[in-house]
Amino acid sequence: MFKKIIAAGAVALFFACTSNDNPPPPSPGGGIEDPSSSSKQEESKTPVSYYGKLKVRQGTPYLDGSKKGSEVQLRGVSFGWSNLEPARFYEAVSVKRIVEDWKAEIVRAAYGTTSTQFISNTAKDNRERVERVVDAAIENGIYVIIDFHSHNAHNEVQQSKDFFEYMAEKYGSYDNVIFEIFNEPVCRASSATNCAASDRINWAEIKSYAEQIIPVIRAHSNNLILVGTPQWSQRIQDVASNKLNDENVGYVLHFYSASHPLSNWRSVIENALNSGVPIFVTEYGTTHSDGGQNNNYNTHNADRTDEWHSFMDEKKISSAAWQINDKYEGSAFFGIQDARGKFDLNGDWADQSKMTESGKYIFNKLNGYSQNAPWRK
Repeated sequence: MFKKIIAAGAVALFFACTSNDNPPPPSPGGGIEDPSSSSKQEESKTPVSYYGKLKVRQGTPYLDGSKKGSEVQLRGVSFGWSNLEPARFYEAVSVKRIVEDWKAEIVRAAYGTTSTQFISNTAKDNRERVERVVDAAIENGIYVIIDFHSHNAHNEVQQSKDFFEYMAEKYGSYDNVIFEIFNEPVCRASSATNCAASDRINWAEIKSYAEQIIPVIRAHSNNLILVGTPQWSQRIQDVASNKLNDENVGYVLHFYSASHPLSNWRSVIENALNSGVPIFVTEYGTTHSDGGQNNNYNTHNADRTDEWHSFMDEKKISSAAWQINDKYEGSAFFGIQDARGKFDLNGDWADQSKMTESGKYIFNKLNGYSQNAPWRK
């Protein structure tokens, strides 16, 4: 997200691949489920069993489900950085509770980069956290974004290639999976997360990076790929006249309601949509853009977030709220002061007394949306 690090630091090839073609989903423990029927997902109603693989409807900004051929709008939540405070939440129980209690249709696993080489001993634990979330999302029949959660991925090309080679080969056949290859592009310089406008990476540079990573994924998967946009994934307008040459690519937009009123963004987003740019909000918050740190802890803004939700509903834009965490930050769902670092993963995930104002808002918003979800009918 375009804040926390500052403070603290559709498809080119439509292979007819439906969920019935997928291997049985791995269990969170790493085993393989008994393939005694077409799919356990098909036995119950889930977003993935209903919609199937996501693909961009050509010439439009909409996402379609391969099974229904209808517009898909997903709503869910994002895990925090896999290598920082939220790491302990990267467990199957978290996904299960987020699905059953919070009614999320999608989760985002934010892989925080930790080493120059992805396939290394230092990266193993971090990688396995992401795998646990992906496995659990598949088991629960929801969508999952595998996110290379970096502000400087253009300077981490080999690590990104290794990461997506591994993840696409392992998970690229599952309808559940979406790949996000650049979280929030910021500065041109290595590791920098705040810089003058003249030193920020532009769309041409991001596109060049994407053109190196997309073929790595496409060697294994024709699933939806999402690409971050300049200035902490805010400048969606830069994409309109220079889209990537891939039929199943969407573009990332992030916002934080307290800092980004919809009135400042509406015309820019509408112009991009009218130009056929598929937009996916892979991360948003109800707080200040720093995630509600320190003096901005109490910046949750329900009215502005309601405006954003109404707009996303009107435009059929999918979204994931930031963040599953108990760090003392306003955007952390369980980040209340007396529960910092103490939230029980095996406890009651629906207990709103354990939630921040942002957490309560997202919990109730998702539960409200679930009442009219097409796949639940």
